[in-house]
Amino acid sequence: MSRTSRLIDRRLAKALVFLQALMIPVSALIAWAIKDSVAALSAALGALVCWLASCYFSWQSFRAAGARASKQVLLNMYRGMLGKFAILIVGFILILSNVQPLSPVALFCGFILVQAMSWVAPFWVSRLQKRV
Repeated sequence: MSRTSRLIDRRLAKALVFLQALMIPVSALIAWAIKDSVAALSAALGALVCWLASCYFSWQSFRAAGARASKQVLLNMYRGMLGKFAILIVGFILILSNVQPLSPVALFCGFILVQAMSWVAPFWVSRLQKRV
């Protein structure tokens, strides 16, 4: 992988993490406007769990790069996916068992809203690159 494509990949990962972080308070505000403060807290917690898992995956995946490190890159991707899955499972278990009162619908809506940013981030980065 060339230096340029490595930078592009890291830019995409940074953009994704930034957009997902931006959506945490947005999801809470939307839930608060639609329902109440319990829904806002639930949506923010669901969004936070998704963001933390995505941050771990991005950090783990982009630790190594290059054609010579292709096996290491693949191994890091697998580790990142396993860690992301573990963070999601543990996060949801902790939230569902310890947070009372909780709105499960808002929790999963906040999660889905932040997860949807992984579809938006590539388009956003490509538009920014066309401007430069």
